[in-house]
Amino acid sequence: METATSDAFGSSTAPLTWHDFLERMRHPSAAPFVKDIKSFIVSFMNNAPDGERDSAAVQEFLGNMETAFRAHTLWAGSSEEELESAGEGLEKYVMTKLFPRVFASLPEDVQADDQLYEKIALVQQFIQPENLDIKPTFQNETSWLLAQKELQKINMYKAPRDKLVCILNCCKVISNLLLNASIAAKENPPGADEFLPVLIYVTIKVNLLFLFFSVSFV
Repeated sequence: METATSDAFGSSTAPLTWHDFLERMRHPSAAPFVKDIKSFIVSFMNNAPDGERDSAAVQEFLGNMETAFRAHTLWAGSSEEELESAGEGLEKYVMTKLFPRVFASLPEDVQADDQLYEKIALVQQFIQPENLDIKPTFQNETSWLLAQKELQKINMYKAPRDKLVCILNCCKVISNLLLNASIAAKENPPGADEFLPVLIYVTIKVNLLFLFFSVSFV
């Protein structure tokens, strides 16, 4: 039983921060959890795609499993942080397995993403920082490449939380660049009015494939 459990989770893409979760799931007493997870994945994959129903089913399953974790001896005495980490590990594993079924699975979504990509490609041809009222003080396209690189990583990941981290990292880079520019120019700290135009500009310059899917997925 221990070997089967280990094989089931050995291919998980969870980072080292969730190593404890994976180790606990390899414990013989976690076999019922593994069975339930595998059963849910198989059942889900066999159903026809339906955005609202799929989302509700996944959230219900994750919620029920996290409740079960809290009541199980494997997590006895665990802190809230450890329990949250277990939930993150579960979500990552499940969503990675379900990715081919839930991401870009509906024809209308594929069409919407293609249309968005084409529109952004047209805007790319002429957009300049001035078009978005980005002040010269905050214009630094070379540094913005760092933010673009963070956003480009989004398609490397399958779990919603990982994709969200890429977006947050992009935002952090932009915020830091704007703050440093304001300090150098001895201006007031930048706010949303300065941040949002730069984020829009960076997003246009990247023009991610599957942007519509990724935003909806997260």
